[in-house]
Amino acid sequence: MTIGSYLNIQRDILSDMPELPELQVISAELTDILAGHSIKQITVHNHIVVHGLPVDEFTLVAVGEVFQKVRADGKFIIMTLEKHDIVINPMLTGRFRTVSRYKKPTKSDMVSIQTTGETFWYSDLKKMGRVYLVPTGDYSGVAGFGDRGPSALDPDLTLDVFKDRIKQRNGQIKNVLRNQQFVKGIGNAYADEILVYAGILPFRKRSSLNEDEIERLYDSMRKVLTRILDVLSGRSLDEIAIEKRDFMMVHNRGGEICPLCGGRVSEVKANRFKTNYCQSCQK
Repeated sequence: MTIGSYLNIQRDILSDMPELPELQVISAELTDILAGHSIKQITVHNHIVVHGLPVDEFTLVAVGEVFQKVRADGKFIIMTLEKHDIVINPMLTGRFRTVSRYKKPTKSDMVSIQTTGETFWYSDLKKMGRVYLVPTGDYSGVAGFGDRGPSALDPDLTLDVFKDRIKQRNGQIKNVLRNQQFVKGIGNAYADEILVYAGILPFRKRSSLNEDEIERLYDSMRKVLTRILDVLSGRSLDEIAIEKRDFMMVHNRGGEICPLCGGRVSEVKANRFKTNYCQSCQK
């Protein structure tokens, strides 16, 4: 079975993918494929993504261990073995797949893990991701893992908790949503989607939001991410890997028609990221 077609296209504008919904679907599929299989060989094809251990140790220390499960934690993938966790932060262009037969690594292939079943491949077009091998549950050496907020879809993230957390934040509301210390799992694309559904301009200062707008933002976050998760769960992982996001309302749709009001979708580019919004819907 293949996870993703590995069709990675060089883009001038970064899309901040994958985000929480994609990683949850990918994790469930990887668990189905890898759980119960032991590691036969770990190969590092490009050492730049390996952190925390020397490459020689990284390739040997977990050989023979059996995969237990794979889970998403915000924007991280955690692959639990018997004594270790493989922790991957795919950043912007990290991709995951498994193959049943030998394949020659490409320039984008970073790490492969041969098991008694499928071979897992982590690939990264821009080589921005980070891969760690740590003792089970010890994430102290994983950059960016600590001091994060709850998952955006965590059932314990109630409206009251959300209000308390957001009032501690300053700056533009889109940047607040993307801040993993506030809530984890939301990136550039889904922040746009949440804000258009909430009717809030991405450039508004957090301090300008009233109580009704904060409640609307919370409801939008939960509904939009849940809807996206439902859509992705019904799609092949090939489609997820190539960023087939045809369900988007405004993100990456500059100049098109807003499906909520029929207005025109605007686009701003800054720091190689796009922000899309509807001037009619969002205030």
